[in-house]
Amino acid sequence: MELVFFKPDGWETWELEHEPVIPEQMPILVDNDLRFEDGPALPRPLAAVNRWLRELPLNGCPEPGSWGV
Repeated sequence: MELVFFKPDGWETWELEHEPVIPEQMPILVDNDLRFEDGPALPRPLAAVNRWLRELPLNGCPEPGSWGV
């Protein structure tokens, strides 16, 4: 498992319709095989952790400096 900090640089090349709404420097956990689920409707446990991380700003932790380890 890897912890990375989101950077939207180059998002136009990711085949997305819109720029991601994930804040820059938001921590994201990624499994070693780079998958977030094992199949349709089979999310891995790190999906719940990533949801919690994304909700930090909404739950009283808005400062990006407090998201790091």
